[in-house]
Amino acid sequence: MKFLTHIASWVVVCILPALIFISEGNQRFEEALYRSVMSLPFLMFLFYSCYYWLIDKLWFKKRYLLFVLMVAALILCASYSKYELFSYFDLHKGKRRMPPFHAFMYFDFLSNLLPVVFAMAIRYAQRNFSLEIAQKEVKAQKLQADLTQLKYQLQPHFFFNALNNIYSLIAFDPQKAQQSVHSLSKLMRHFMQNSDQKQISLAEEVDFLQQYISLMQLRLTDKTTVRVDFPKQVPQLTIAPLLFISLVENAFKHGVSATEATTLSFSLHIEGDKIVFRSENTIIAASESLYSSGIGIDNLKKRLQLLYPEKHQYDIEEKDGKYVVLLVILAV
Repeated sequence: MKFLTHIASWVVVCILPALIFISEGNQRFEEALYRSVMSLPFLMFLFYSCYYWLIDKLWFKKRYLLFVLMVAALILCASYSKYELFSYFDLHKGKRRMPPFHAFMYFDFLSNLLPVVFAMAIRYAQRNFSLEIAQKEVKAQKLQADLTQLKYQLQPHFFFNALNNIYSLIAFDPQKAQQSVHSLSKLMRHFMQNSDQKQISLAEEVDFLQQYISLMQLRLTDKTTVRVDFPKQVPQLTIAPLLFISLVENAFKHGVSATEATTLSFSLHIEGDKIVFRSENTIIAASESLYSSGIGIDNLKKRLQLLYPEKHQYDIEEKDGKYVVLLVILAV
């Protein structure tokens, strides 16, 4: 394709000057075409010398003076060679005499600058395009590295909290502790299978949340009420994995009291192409800076900025004695 583009371009360069004289008769057209064809090798020589060699070796390495001298020397050589060639053929074909040498060299020098200018314009465009692609690749690699780091940060944090809950069960209810270990193994399998995926189905994410909530409920007393409103038929949407777990974790960590009656509520529903997740928990005296700091929440905020820039809404408020968190994600 690139080869054909070059051929088509040179055909246009060759024919276009001759077309200017087509209205003045076949003789002028043929003479113009003849001179265009004769000039074409010199134009190609200047263009490709600059395009493949001089611009990269001299101009882009800031050796500007040497570049200008080399280009000037090549143009003078091309113009002089063209003058001698035209003179030879005109003499043997009985055509009109050539213009004075100095006039020919002056005007031909200017016309020979065109392939040099075009070569520089194309090389600059290609270079800028390559730099832009390289910058995008670096940015993408950095984004992936940041996301990987955040995932590795989230996993030990998650398992540390889950193991703490199991440890607290061992002392007073070994059977529930055993059940918790079994549930935790299922959650670990989800981590192993999906945490490295860029996108998973929303149904898988909902199932993971339900399993985690069930695990956390094993250690709760009758003083805590948990309400879950997840869709039974989850739409065929995809989402980055492990986005909602930090909110659920925080609700259990800061919204459960051994002495006060508390309520935890989790809901997820779809509004068009938006996934709306809502978490509520009772404010208890020990709660401090809830949902504003901590590894899990900081991790969530960074991931949302990286994965869904300008495509998410994250709001926190205190309402009627509860912390209410709303996370809306545009799943497109």
